[in-house]
Amino acid sequence: MPPRPHSGPVTNMADAVTSQSTIASHARENDLPLRARIVASILGPVAWLSFTLLYVGFWAKGFTLFQSVIVILVSIIILAGLMGALWASLGFRYRNWTWDH
Repeated sequence: MPPRPHSGPVTNMADAVTSQSTIASHARENDLPLRARIVASILGPVAWLSFTLLYVGFWAKGFTLFQSVIVILVSIIILAGLMGALWASLGFRYRNWTWDH
């Protein structure tokens, strides 16, 4: 498969030693969604851990051990589903990406 032409503007950087301009990378208009995914991937488990500690410490008093374990397992499944959906959408965006371009 022939390499695809680059789309979008290219960011030029000057080498500090030789002062020659080199092509560093393409300007990325879609950095914000990637950054949002990374932030969500960090904050999601932190929020889940906070929920779990609060649940075990304060809210689980009226439940049996089995019910408490089920609540925690369901919260893990929900978090895994959200993280999977979050990153799968990025994977679908780059599904035709190859190493040779």
